[in-house]
Amino acid sequence: MPPWPDCVEMANARTSGGLHPHRLDIQGLRALAVGLVVAYHLRPDLLPGGFVGVDVFFVISGFLIIGSLVREASTYGRIDLTAFYGRRIRRLLPASTAVLLATVGATVVLIPSGRWQPIAIDVVMSALQVQNWNQAFGSVSYESATAMVSPVQHFWSLAVEEQFYIFAPLLLTAAALFGVRTRLGIRGFCILVLVLVTGLSFGHSVHFSVVSHDIAYFASSTRVWELGLGGLTALCFVKRRFGLVSRAIFGWLGLLMIALAALFYTTALAFPGYVALLPVLGAVLFLVSGAGVGSESPVAAGSRLLPGSLLSTRPVRYLGDISYSLYLWHWPIVVFGVHFLGRRPGLMESGVLALVSLAFAVISYRWIEQRFRHGTTWKPEGGRRYRGSVQYGPAIGLGAVLVMVTCLAAAAPWGVVEARTASLTAETSSVDYPGALAFGVPRPAPVPADRPVIPDPALATRDVPLTFKDGCGTFNPSTTPDENCFYGDLSASRTIVIVGDSHASQYVDPMAAIGSRNGWKIKAMVRNGCPFTSAPPASQTTVFTNCSEQNKISLRKILEMAPSQVVISAMQPEGYRRELNWGWKSDEQLVAGYSELMRPLVAAGIKVSVILDTPLPPFSAPDCLQQKGLEVGACMIPEDPGSVARDPLRLAAEMTGKVEMVDLHAFFCRAGQCPSVIGNVLVYRDNHITNTFARTLASPLEKALGLDQ
Repeated sequence: MPPWPDCVEMANARTSGGLHPHRLDIQGLRALAVGLVVAYHLRPDLLPGGFVGVDVFFVISGFLIIGSLVREASTYGRIDLTAFYGRRIRRLLPASTAVLLATVGATVVLIPSGRWQPIAIDVVMSALQVQNWNQAFGSVSYESATAMVSPVQHFWSLAVEEQFYIFAPLLLTAAALFGVRTRLGIRGFCILVLVLVTGLSFGHSVHFSVVSHDIAYFASSTRVWELGLGGLTALCFVKRRFGLVSRAIFGWLGLLMIALAALFYTTALAFPGYVALLPVLGAVLFLVSGAGVGSESPVAAGSRLLPGSLLSTRPVRYLGDISYSLYLWHWPIVVFGVHFLGRRPGLMESGVLALVSLAFAVISYRWIEQRFRHGTTWKPEGGRRYRGSVQYGPAIGLGAVLVMVTCLAAAAPWGVVEARTASLTAETSSVDYPGALAFGVPRPAPVPADRPVIPDPALATRDVPLTFKDGCGTFNPSTTPDENCFYGDLSASRTIVIVGDSHASQYVDPMAAIGSRNGWKIKAMVRNGCPFTSAPPASQTTVFTNCSEQNKISLRKILEMAPSQVVISAMQPEGYRRELNWGWKSDEQLVAGYSELMRPLVAAGIKVSVILDTPLPPFSAPDCLQQKGLEVGACMIPEDPGSVARDPLRLAAEMTGKVEMVDLHAFFCRAGQCPSVIGNVLVYRDNHITNTFARTLASPLEKALGLDQ
C-alpha cells in the first residue's frame, strides 16, 4: 500500500540541520504513483506494469519518514516512539478501518455466503497488518487458486510498511545510542546501519525473487531496501544543490524510468529483485531533482523545464493529497464492480469505477483522514479548523479499539457460515441423495423431489476429502511417515495406492468406503498441484522440480510396498493453465512423464489404473447456484467432447500398455450438458468435485476398478 506519512508535519519540522522544505512535487509524484496503480487494476492490458506505483510509494515513504526520524535522533539524541506510532495510527488506521468495515458489509450484501469466510480472514489479516504474508502463502496455495480475488488484498503493501516501521524506529534509536559514542556521530552511524540493512534486503530480494517469485513479491524482507533507499536519498541528497540542467535531467530521466516500467513490465518478471531497480531508481532521481531548493516548489526555484513544475500544479497535488483514500477505496470498488458485471469492465465501465473510487476518496479524505489526523493547531487551506481530540498517547488506544472492532465485524459472517457447517457431517440417505447414481446405466436411481441440495452451496468449499483434514493432501514421501495416510480396512493384507494431485484426492473417500466393505487397505500418496509425472510443471518464472523429484521417491516407495493396485488421477493441463498459470512445454512432455513412472509399476506386475479427469467447470458452480437458484437446468456446464480423447493420462496409458482406464464422464454429463446438481447433490466446490458427490461414485468406481469381485 502506498505510504502516506505525516508529510506536512514532518517535512516542515525544524531541526538542527535546518528546514526540510515542503516539497509540493512529492505530492505530485504520489498522485502519479496512485494513478499507475488504479489504471493497472482497471485496465492491466493497457498498463501491464502499473503495479510499480507501489514501489514508487515505498521510496517516497522512506524518503519522508526515515529522513525525519534520523533528523529527530540527531537533534534530540532519541526518537519519540509514542509520538511516531501515534501519528501513524491517526494518519492511517481510521480510513483503513472504514474501508474494511465497508467491505465486510458489502460482502454480506453482495457476495454469496460461500465466499464470506475467506474474505473475513483477509479483513482480519489486513487489520492486524499481516495481509502481505497471508497473501504470499495464499497466492501459491493450490486450494486458494480458484477463490474470488480478495477485495482487501491491496492491504498487503500497508502491512509491509507497518512491519518495517515497527522495527525501523527501534533500530534507528539503537543506532543513535551507539552513534553518539563514535566518530561517525548519530547521523553517520544511522546512515551506516541503513546501508547495511538496505544492502542485505536487496541481496535477499534478488535471490528470493528468482527462487520463489510469488512469495517474494509480498514479503516484507524483499521490500525493505526500497524504503531504505528512499531514506538514504533523504539523508544524502536533501541538502545538495544541483544546477538547473542537472535537476531537469534527473527529474525527467526518473519519470521516464518509472514510465518504462509501467508500460513494459509484467507480473511474469522475477519481481521485485533487481528488476525493481528501474522504477525505484526512477523515483530516487525524481526526488533528487527537487532537493535543496529551499522553497515550496521546484517552480519557484527553477524553471518550467523541471518535471516537478508539472506535478506541483494544484489539481495534481490534490490527487496526491487524497491518494491514500483513493488507494484504499479503489480496489474493493473494482472487485465488487467486476462481481456485479460478471466480467472485467470495459473502457467506459472502468471510467465509471474510477469516478466512483474518486468520489469515495474525496469523502474519506475530508471526513475521516483529516478529522483524525490533525491536532487542534492545524488549520487547512481555506480557513476551516478541525477540532482534533485524539493525541498521540490516546491514539494508541484508539488503534487497538479500531482493530478490535474490525476483527469482531469480520467474525460475524464467519460465524454464520461456521454454524451451518454442521450439516456437512450429517448422515444423508442414499435414497434421497443418489448423486452420481442418478445418471447410472442401465438403471438410473430415482431422484426424489423437494429435497434440499447438499452440500449447501454456501458451504461447498468446506466439503473436502479426508486428505484435506489430516494433512495427507500434501503428502511428501521424504517427510510423511510411511505409516500415515492409510484408509479403508486398516487390518487388510491387500493394499491399493492412490497417487496424484488434488484431483486424485477426490477419490480417497469413495475408495476408503470400497476398502472398508471389501477388505482393502487404501494408501493415499497425493499432493495438491503435483500430478504423478516425471515432467516438472513451470510458471512463467519458475520450474517446479520439487514435484517431479518427490514423484521419483514415491515411485521407489510404491515398488517397495508392492501393492496389488495403483490408481492414478490428475487435473488436465488446461486446468493447470487456467487455475494456476502453470503448464508444460507440451502435452507430449507431460504424457511421456506419466508413462515414465507407470512403466516400472507395470513391469513389477502391479495393476495400474488411471481415472480420467472430471469435467472442468468454467465458472464457480456454488456461486452460480446461489445467484440463480437451484432450479433444474440452472448453471449448466457444456460438455467438452474432446476432453477424454486428449487427457494426458489416457494417452500415457495407451503409450505404456497394460494400463486400464476408468472414464466416469457418463456420471457427470448427459446429452452434451453437465449439470451443477445431480441427484440432489452439488457436483462441484470449485474445479474439484464436492466430497459428498465423490462418495456417491463409490459403486461405479468399485465396478470400474474390478473391486466388486
